[in-house]
Amino acid sequence: MSNEQTRGGIRRRDLLMTATVASAGVLLQGSPAGLKAQSESRNTMQIPDTNELVADAMPKGFSMAEIQRRWRKCREWMRRADFDALVVPTVPEGNADVKWLTEGIPDWVVFPQQGKPTAIFRDGDQDSNFEAFMKGGLDIKASLLNRSELIIESLKQAGVGNGRIGIGNLSGTLRYDEGGVSYTTLSRLMKAFPQATFESASDLLMRVKLARGPEEIGALRLSNRIGELGIKASVEHAAPGVPQRDVWFQIAKAYLDASGEPPGRITIRAGAEGNTADGRPLNEVIQAGQILSETLSASVLGYNCQVNQTICVGRPAPENWESTFKYNIELFEALVDWAKPGRTFADYSAFYMQEIDKRIAVVGGKPYTGVVFHTGGALGDGPRMGWGRDDENSDLVIEPGMVFTIKPRVPIPGLATPSSQIGDGVVITENGAARLGRRKLEPVTLV
Repeated sequence: MSNEQTRGGIRRRDLLMTATVASAGVLLQGSPAGLKAQSESRNTMQIPDTNELVADAMPKGFSMAEIQRRWRKCREWMRRADFDALVVPTVPEGNADVKWLTEGIPDWVVFPQQGKPTAIFRDGDQDSNFEAFMKGGLDIKASLLNRSELIIESLKQAGVGNGRIGIGNLSGTLRYDEGGVSYTTLSRLMKAFPQATFESASDLLMRVKLARGPEEIGALRLSNRIGELGIKASVEHAAPGVPQRDVWFQIAKAYLDASGEPPGRITIRAGAEGNTADGRPLNEVIQAGQILSETLSASVLGYNCQVNQTICVGRPAPENWESTFKYNIELFEALVDWAKPGRTFADYSAFYMQEIDKRIAVVGGKPYTGVVFHTGGALGDGPRMGWGRDDENSDLVIEPGMVFTIKPRVPIPGLATPSSQIGDGVVITENGAARLGRRKLEPVTLV
């Protein structure tokens, strides 16, 4: 799908976000604080080949061959799970499932094991570019109201009224274990097909996407590389006395300039864990010696690969900052080395916790039991897994083609918050994990 076609499918709120970030970045460049940060910065981060990362050089879209590869794979998984059809909704927390099946943003996708899929839109949300890209490969239907009637019509056309039908987002969904499908919609389907069996397909839709195709890996590799530009922007613009929001907007501008798409996530904070900022630009002023914590992702074709890094902004630095970050590098490299095909994610989390426990036994501190690795993909893709998240560890096994961010956090002795953290994407090959980023991993203390 071409770049123009992809953007034609972006919802209004995404366009508003893009415009807001772009205009704010322009305003920031003209503001006294922004000019001060740019003119007085003595810090930078050397990353190879960043000149390649410009919006005009980005891929224009996924190919139809890639969409057909996904359909073949999905149908093979459906056969194994004995599903005759899938009914897949857009989810408020992310459109990963419908995007993976269509590279559009319909409200619903009806995906039979045999025959044409159907994309169902709210009337007025259809996109002529999307229709042209699909070239009749799927049916497109639209209705302003009662779109459940179009789902029923599509299931009848597929001839699966007596079959086993998988429902996306019904239960076992990332962060929402009880799902989010409308009672009205589901009850209408059950009434229309009393002989059919309806089961959750959330787990299938998560797992089928985990081993990525070459085009997906290419997009995620670019997302990770552009993500590092956000760390570079932080190094160049963060300084004692600079508001957090100024750094936030510089990161956003770097991402828009490089990919031309709204950022996936920018959440940074000095003196606290980055995620406590909840993705917002804040008025808080950075103080000398504070640790800046970052969770960042740039978007390429709607795909995101998270990067993370903590930075010390000015001096005096916390006493154990540099030694902790150096250990964090060792731990990250050990986790990269450990990530080999055939090993389970549960064992992977246990290995991380074992290493953290050994560290704490020597230097003290409080263990971190949250996310250790974060799946790369579209908004809403999972899992996000780690020690203490048993509901998501399940039985998943590392396999070639998977892309995820390894993001260990290590407590800094003597500092309550934030922790030291490094995060970078890896792709799993037959021989192990290959890092996607290109920045040199080293402690960064801004002068």
